[in-house]
Amino acid sequence: MASNNAEECEWIHLNTGKAFSRLLYTNPVCFMCTSCAHTTSDSTLCAKDNVMVLSWLTATNNEGRFMFSIHKSRYSALILTSSPTDDNRESNNCNHTNNFQFQVGIEFTLSVPIKGMEQMVLDVGSISGRYGSKFPKDKHNDNNNIKMNEEDTKIEKLSNRQRKKQKMQQLTIDGVHGLVPVPFGNVNEAQSSLFAIKGTVAHLKCKTYAVMGSSIREEDNESSRHGNEKRQSDDKNMHSPIIDDDHLLIMAEVTDGYVHPSYWDDKKQLFRPNIFRSTALFKVFWLTDIWICNIRRMNTRSIVD
Repeated sequence: MASNNAEECEWIHLNTGKAFSRLLYTNPVCFMCTSCAHTTSDSTLCAKDNVMVLSWLTATNNEGRFMFSIHKSRYSALILTSSPTDDNRESNNCNHTNNFQFQVGIEFTLSVPIKGMEQMVLDVGSISGRYGSKFPKDKHNDNNNIKMNEEDTKIEKLSNRQRKKQKMQQLTIDGVHGLVPVPFGNVNEAQSSLFAIKGTVAHLKCKTYAVMGSSIREEDNESSRHGNEKRQSDDKNMHSPIIDDDHLLIMAEVTDGYVHPSYWDDKKQLFRPNIFRSTALFKVFWLTDIWICNIRRMNTRSIVD
């Protein structure tokens, strides 16, 4: 796991698009942190500060731009694509409606975990912020009435599926162990709602600039049409999805970044451990690739918002 003193040293402040992209070249599994500014007429349990696991992302240029895929039903998708005053939002369920209008320019952060944080990554990806905060520090404020049935707590009587369900319920009640928000870049900024995750080694401040759901066909040039068969084929493709009917493709750019000094090669401007300082860190970093691949393989379908 990341050192307990990881936040105590002064992090390296990155300020160029090229440096930002270096942090994304490895397509790291990240904690994506968002802050919800939505208000509703009735009380809900939706988390104001939320975190989810994001792994379907890739850099798109050398200037800090990238894209990622996210399921439309995710609570984080709602936060990232709607405005605080959107009247088309379902107040209780926090889902996109058919008349939903995507918003851009919304800020969020990415935090890159390392080896030793596997369980935290899995736990964060097991529950949704739609039903309350994932942070243990917030649990005394949640009006959470979920109670564990005594019969359900008898582990020896549970099937594997029941054990998984029970664990998810417990995580919803207690929050994710060890999940602690910290200031972005470990620098306290007045009036900033952005935050990162303790124990991670790189923080990226990001902003969305495009959200793609279904593509709308432009008017065809009349001369390019050849009969009714061609016309019907075009009509069928009018609303062809960018990815599929369930996912959004979000385009974003990094606007600021910090990295732990032990994980930045200043000479080559690369996101990797400084092997001249610590061979052990080098081994830890590359072992990270192994567990990241395992998490992607085992939990692609189970990670939620």
